[in-house]
Amino acid sequence: MDEDRIDAMLRLGEVHSSILENFVSRVREGARLIDIAEESERRIREMGYEPAFPTNISVNQIAAHYTPFPGDDSSIPSSSLVKLDMGAHDKGIIVDAARTVVLDDRYENMAEVAREALLKAIERMAPGRKLIEVSEAIYETIVSSGYKPISNLTGHKIEIYRLHAGIDVPNVPVRGNYRIKEWDVFAIEPFVTTPDSKGYVVSQGEPLIFSLRKKVGTRDEVERKVLKSIERNYSKLPFCERWIWNEMGARVNDVLIRLTKKGALFPYPPLIEVSGRPVAQYEDTILVTPEGAINLTGGNK
Repeated sequence: MDEDRIDAMLRLGEVHSSILENFVSRVREGARLIDIAEESERRIREMGYEPAFPTNISVNQIAAHYTPFPGDDSSIPSSSLVKLDMGAHDKGIIVDAARTVVLDDRYENMAEVAREALLKAIERMAPGRKLIEVSEAIYETIVSSGYKPISNLTGHKIEIYRLHAGIDVPNVPVRGNYRIKEWDVFAIEPFVTTPDSKGYVVSQGEPLIFSLRKKVGTRDEVERKVLKSIERNYSKLPFCERWIWNEMGARVNDVLIRLTKKGALFPYPPLIEVSGRPVAQYEDTILVTPEGAINLTGGNK
């Protein structure tokens, strides 16, 4: 990897970390989700970058993939557990990070375990090591603390314009022979839930986030206009209806659903813990160098 790209990643990670921590402080009871999402995305753009995906604000049993829709008037409830997951990119160079904000003291330790599992996983990120060792560190940290990992959510390898680049980092060890390579980039993200939970997530509700799967032909003028906007602005990175709304000035949810059914779009519906238990998450983006791991988005952690 050339020095210019490394420098760009380091700068992007530093800026993203600062923005994320700033918006973590804004997650409080009564705050409107749409305000947090849109202001955080606007801030990323003001700093000269682009969001890599819509800001996710997932509350309690929602583990991931909730972003506000146009006109969403939902707010942060009292005594909640809130996952703030944000991404940014610089001409396809991507960083991805998440924090859990605890508004219920009962879950303070669970969130801390998620953070500790992330730190233990990063310690095992080095060239030549099997990726399953990273999963083992996550699993052992969570289970030994009396909690349960989410078995069907994973971290992921990142490449240029590819948020999920085909190699996963499970929170529960599974068979796998992938060995970490120099200059690999991975988002590591332990998800933790209560010991009395089922420990896995299912999709619930309509998708709020989408990505371009393939080009399709359509005679519908609005569908063609939406597809052109997606191709021009987002490549294959995730986007949401709010972003299309901002460009076109109209609700297009029905159009996005139709395009999904036609195979043009890949949907990301909200993911909830199946037994309704709250979920905590911590995530950072890691660059693996010959000397070891650099936490691009770790900030002061």
